[in-house]
Formats: sequence, structure tokens, C-alpha cells
Amino acid sequence: MRRPSQFTMVSVFVLTVLVIPLASNIAGNAVPEPVRPYLWLAWPVAAAAAVTAAVLEVRRRHEAAALAYVGSEGEERLRHAAQELALTVHRQWSAEAQKRMLHRPQPLQVRWSSTGRPVTASAAAVLGEDAVGGRPVRLRLHGGIDDITQKYVQLPKRRLVLLGAPGAGKTVLAVLLTLGLVQHQREHGGPVPVLLSLSSWDPRAEHVHAWVVRRLTEDYPALVNSEVFGPQAASRLVTDGHVVPILDGLDEIPAELHTAAIDALDHIAPGSPWVITCRSEEYEAAVAAGGTVLTAAAVVELEPVGVREVTAFLSEGAAPDGGRWTPVLARMRACPDGPLARALSSPLMAAMARVIYSPPTSDPAELVDSVRFPDQDAVEGHLLDAFIPSAYAQHPPPPDARPGSEPIQYPPELVRRWFAFLAVRMNQHATRDLAWWQVHWIVPAAGRRLMGIVLELLTGIVAGLGVALGLGLSVGVLAGLAGGLSAGLVAMAPSRPGYVNLQIRGRQRLFGRKLVLGLAIGLMMGVGALCAFGLAAGLGVETGGGLESAAKAASTAGLSVGITFAAMMWLNAPADTIRSPSAQASLRDDRLVSGVRLVVESFGSGLLAGLTTGQHGFGLDVDVTWALTAGLGGGLAVGVAGRLTGRFQTGLAASTWGWYSLSRAWLSLRGRLPWRLMRFLNDAHERGVLRQAGAVYQFRHARLQDRLAAPAPVRDAPRHGGHRPARRP
Repeated sequence: MRRPSQFTMVSVFVLTVLVIPLASNIAGNAVPEPVRPYLWLAWPVAAAAAVTAAVLEVRRRHEAAALAYVGSEGEERLRHAAQELALTVHRQWSAEAQKRMLHRPQPLQVRWSSTGRPVTASAAAVLGEDAVGGRPVRLRLHGGIDDITQKYVQLPKRRLVLLGAPGAGKTVLAVLLTLGLVQHQREHGGPVPVLLSLSSWDPRAEHVHAWVVRRLTEDYPALVNSEVFGPQAASRLVTDGHVVPILDGLDEIPAELHTAAIDALDHIAPGSPWVITCRSEEYEAAVAAGGTVLTAAAVVELEPVGVREVTAFLSEGAAPDGGRWTPVLARMRACPDGPLARALSSPLMAAMARVIYSPPTSDPAELVDSVRFPDQDAVEGHLLDAFIPSAYAQHPPPPDARPGSEPIQYPPELVRRWFAFLAVRMNQHATRDLAWWQVHWIVPAAGRRLMGIVLELLTGIVAGLGVALGLGLSVGVLAGLAGGLSAGLVAMAPSRPGYVNLQIRGRQRLFGRKLVLGLAIGLMMGVGALCAFGLAAGLGVETGGGLESAAKAASTAGLSVGITFAAMMWLNAPADTIRSPSAQASLRDDRLVSGVRLVVESFGSGLLAGLTTGQHGFGLDVDVTWALTAGLGGGLAVGVAGRLTGRFQTGLAASTWGWYSLSRAWLSLRGRLPWRLMRFLNDAHERGVLRQAGAVYQFRHARLQDRLAAPAPVRDAPRHGGHRPARRP
């Protein structure tokens, strides 16, 4: 038997939920008097019919999906997802490499080789028995930044552990390897590299593949779009070997999890490639504690940069300056094991030194002062402290610069205070990620509760304006405020930013699935409102109309909320194309979602409830007490449901942009952060103080974050700092 089409399902929904009930109530005067009191039953009957149609649609959808993606069509969509992901990864990390100036004036030539630490499996396990011929061969790999991709693809199992000291260039090499593997994938096919920070992985609670899938859907939410890429696209990309996870920073998860992480990685199914970066000492300690090595992985370690490479790096691209670097380079050659040479053998410190002493008025010769800098820690501490003032030094704009196009000038001392505040809070939460949608966690618990109430009150006002069109302004606004207050008391911030897909064509079938969830939410709200009426009656509060009117109003409000919530969840769906993740884009998307949610979900539900309850529907005579009772009960029901499930939120409380905006205002008024926080963070990214990993920011290096978070010792005032700016942010 032929199954009903998608158009038929949507038509049944519209007919049962809107046309029949409205027609039955509007035409009430045309039916016999004995039947008229029971016309309100058309609404719950319509709701039951709509739920039945939605359930049938979901079952049809699942059956169709099971048949549609087992053959060539499913494989073609998965290949399409892999190709789109490859293009996005290339754009994303090419832009980030340019921001980090990894290719200009020339990259620092970092070398790597097989580690001598007792953390490596046998050569036969890494290369295979055929490669070693059964002989006890020691694994000897070596190379530089130019051939890391070639050496990696030559590994039979394509599993690599990249070790190095703090600041040795592990993340930079991971970025360059990602770009190299994308180019290799374009030319020769194969899996797509995906660079992810490991800091959020808990190996005891989540399989590494499940974590990678979750991170893929967070950074590239379009992969959730089953209409374009097929069902479970992210999971299939990972489990079928279409991606190479490049996992940066094993040392950034808590130390007590390092052994469990290595054991979990060792139990990944054979044939799944990966790359891991970690600090050398932490990795060696974890292997020693667990007694397990990664059996099929090659382990290489970054070598300290030599004096010749540092000389070329510091001199390249610099203007003739009378040999300002000559004393520094001479000291490094004369004392290759001295504090200065050891400090600048770190790519991080060499890069910071080049930034700090790039102005012609600065004097790098101060680094040879053995009184000020008696050891390596003193040299590195000085460079870490001087980096932010140098990055924010004021430079006069060029004469042909357009007004307003010059970089924003922030006071360096104020910038350092803002960054120190962020670094302390990030360390308290044991994270290296600075996500704008999590800024509200900096605010105290009482402040977060107040923000939830404010957001829901604003939502209630918008919904109340919709109700007012059918029931009057006073009733509508009071009902909205009551619902907003009760929902705000239990409001919870969403965990991720939202997105909106305004394309309708080809997405009709998605509405059936969202309708089930929407009607479930509406049912909760209706039950909550009905309970509030019952409680009010038990307390002797006169609401008017009796139980029949309360049931009519509760069912009407619940159905209205269910319809608009379903429409909003349908619109709040991933885009059809994979885009490069960025903090600014995710903020813009969530701001757009917030506006659409206020119109569709908040105002729309209020409008439907007001029209169907008032003269265009049941014609109920609603007073202020009645409105307050319905608002308090319905709002609290939806708020509690959202808090318990962590999924259903209403209005602006479901908006990460709303929570971010109030948090930013709170922290700015207290002098903790700038008012235009996102502009400040983006400017810091442009200056190289922050780096971007997906849609989150990170400090340029973990050592910079830890230095800023540490109690401030007595420091030398940098002689190369900036001047006070002409304008404040």
C-alpha cells in the first residue's frame, strides 16, 4: 500500500490543528444549542490527531532513511560530506596560519626525530614485520616542518605521537601537518584531517570516537543535516575512516586522566589513523605510570632550535638597524648552553622576542644583562611579561589611512588586567578554551539567576503583546510577566550557540519530527496551567469560568505553544553547507536565532493563545487573576521541564547571545572586561595574543595564560611598551 506523502502529512496537521478547531468555534452559532457547549473538545481531539500524524511521519521517515542510505546514494552523500569538510578545514586553518604568521617572513626551521625516551613500541609494531624482516631494528625517524606530511603518510598505521617541551612548536607543527594532509587528500584522496584540542575529553566517560563525533558536530553543525549529508554523517565519517583526528594537547586534560587516555587510544580499532601532541615529560610519566605504550604509533620529539636557525629567524624580514641583534646572537654563539641560548631555543620565546624587539626604538641587547637575567626562567619571564605591552604598543597610522580604519588602541595596562582576569577564571575552570557562550559562568550564581529572570521577563513581555491582541493589553502583559517570572526562576543557560536555517524547500519532512517535541512542550505547559487553576480553586481564589473554562484555556495555550515551538525547532536546524567555525560567526548566528525565536516562538504562541481564547475562539471572559494564574502555572511547567531535560528553553533564556550580553554588561560595569568584548577578543586574535581553535579562542600559548593567572611578582618595567592611547575602547 502506498504510504502518505509528506505534503499529505503537513496538510493533515494544518487541517486538524488549525482549520477544524477554529471553524468549529467560529461557526458555533450555527450548531444546535445542546451541542454548542462541547465544541471546545475539537481542540484536544485535533491535538491527538496531530500527534498521531506526527508519529506516523516519524516512523515513515525512519523507515525511509534505513532504505535510502544503505546503497550508492548514502555513500555519495557521505563522500560529499567529506569533500565539503576538506574544503572547510583548508579555509579554516589557512586563515589561522596566516593570522599566526606561520609562513612569513619565513617559518622557524624546527627539526624532529624519534624520541629516545622509553615510550615507543618496537619498530616491527610500528612499521610491520615485513619492513624490519624480523631483525631487532631501532626506529629512526627524523625530518623538519617541510616533510612532516610525507613522513606521516609513509607510516603503515598512520599513527603518530608528537612530543616536545612547552613552547617547542607542537601546535604549530600540528597546524602545518593538517594543511599538508588536506593538500595530500586533494591530490591522492584519503581521509580528511581534523585538528581538535583535546582539553575537553574525559577518557573515563567518553570513547574517543564519540568525543570526536561530538566535537565535529559542535564545530561543523551542518554535518547534523541529514537531508544533505545523510543520517549520522559525523559518526559515519569517523567510524568509516574518512577523517584523521589530529588531537592537540594530551597534556591539557587533567594529569590523573593521562594514563586512562593512553589506554583508551591504544584500544582504538586497527585501521583508524590519528595524531597526538603532548608535552614530553607528561607523556613519559603517563606511560611509566600505566606501563602501556601505544603499540602501533611512532613517537617523535621536537628538538631545540639551534643558534643558526634562531639567527635566521630573528634577522629575516628585519630592516637594516645597525646590528641591534648582534650582541644577542654573539652571546648565544659564545654560550650555546647559557640562559639566553636555552630560552631562545624555544620557538615560542624566539617568536615573542621578535615581536617585542621589532620597534626600532627597542634594544634587544638588554637580554645579555646577566644581572637582570641570571637564568633561563628570568629571560622567559621577561619575554612573557613584555609580550602584551608590545603587542598593544601604539603605532601612528599611515598617512593614507581612512578615518576609523586604524586599529583600536587599548591601554596596555588595562589590557593586561582584563587578560589576567580571564586567565584566572579559565584556570579555575581547568580549561584552555575561551568560549563566548560560556562567559556567564564567570558571573556569580546569584547574578546568573537574576539574568535568567530578566531574560524570561523580556520574553514574557513579547509573548504578552501577542496575547494582548486577543485578550487586551493588561491581561496579555500580566500573563506574559507572570509566565516569564516563573520560568525565569528555574531558567538554565543553553550549552551551545544556536543557528537558524531559513530555507524551506526540501525541509518539509523535518517538520513532522519537530512537531512531536513541540506538542510535548505544549502539553507540559497546558498541564501546568491547569494545575495552577486547580491550586487556585483549592485556595479559594476566584478565577471565573470554572473547570471547563480552565481546561479550554489550558488546552488552547498548550496547543499554541506546541505549534510555535515546533516551528522554531524546525527553523533552528543546521545549514546545508559546512562553514569554517569562528567566534564572530557563531555569535551572529545566535543573535539571529534569538530574534527569530522572539517573533515565531514567543510572540507567535502568545498571538495564537490570545486569538483562540478570546472572541475569535472560545470567547472566554478573561480577567487579570485568570491571566496571572495561567501565566504562573504554564511558565513554571515549561521552565521545570527545560531544567530537568536540559533541552527545552523558552525565548531569550534559550539564547546564548542573551546570556552573553547580560554577562558582558555585568562584567563591564564592574570593570572586569571591556564593554565590546567580542571586538576586543577579535582584535587580540589579530595581534597574535589569542589564537582561534574552531569557534573558541585560546591564549597564544598555555604558558602565557598561566603567567597571566599567576600572582604578579615584581617585574621590570618594559622599556619598549606603548603609550597611552588617544581613544579608549
